Amino acid sequence: MINKPSILITSIGRTGTEFFAKFFADIIPDCTSLHEPDIVQFVGVENKIMQFAQQVRRAGFQQMVLGKITGEWSLVKLSDKRFLNRINHQDAANKLNALRVDFIQKMPGTIFIESNIGYYGLMDVSSNVFRDHRIIYIVRDGRDWVRSAYNWGEIYGKKGFRGLFSHRWPTAKDVVADPFAGKWAEFSRFEQLCWTWSKLNEYALATLSKNPDAKAFHFEKIFMGENRYEYLGNLVKFATSLPGIDSKKNKNVHGWLERKIHQGSNEFPGWDQWTVDQKDQFRRICGALMEKLGYAF
Repeated sequence: MINKPSILITSIGRTGTEFFAKFFADIIPDCTSLHEPDIVQFVGVENKIMQFAQQVRRAGFQQMVLGKITGEWSLVKLSDKRFLNRINHQDAANKLNALRVDFIQKMPGTIFIESNIGYYGLMDVSSNVFRDHRIIYIVRDGRDWVRSAYNWGEIYGKKGFRGLFSHRWPTAKDVVADPFAGKWAEFSRFEQLCWTWSKLNEYALATLSKNPDAKAFHFEKIFMGENRYEYLGNLVKFATSLPGIDSKKNKNVHGWLERKIHQGSNEFPGWDQWTVDQKDQFRRICGALMEKLGYAF
């Protein structure tokens, strides 16, 4: 079991995970705060070679290079296995512990913070691994997520060398009895992304409901809401309500939400410019979860 108090921030991507790694590194004293230490980034990183070298120094050549090639050191692949029901609860907990216990222990500081999409499917097993932890799960309006993911190009859009290292996202064909499995080959990439937003978020939120130390927060309320600093304050209060963290020593969060958030291309347009067919496809695939999460459209 991991004894160091830990804060984990996760989502299915495109929700500011890199922002939160930097944010918590600044406001919480004596912590190590990392962004996806086990994921090799090929887009959106200014100096890819330098970042990869830093990841190798932290994780070691065995894990970051050989482990990545073989798929043996990857939280997101473990989450995918849970999502696809290819690994049971106890085996997933054992694997998560093996992947993180030594890594976290050797990190400097008394608090460990990791912002990583790889925890999206592990929120129901984390209590078996972390003695004291909090999980922040970020959800985003499906319309904005699909646009962002489409422009990002990493989900169902990887080509060439990136495919050797990059994450292969689950598809409807991988899911037993999924109603869209037989139609997957005919789906446009747009429809595939709609499916991903709906199915992965649905699974993640189901696992979150089993863990009292995990809580969902809305991307829009954090970064664009009228009371965004109050909402961010509530997020921080929940995340830092751990033994070993003196919240009185945390730095003020004022000014952080005015900082530029990494944005990708705007080539694929937003909801207002989608075709009638695209809007119908989105409603058909994502409508139920959108309504459940309180997003009106």
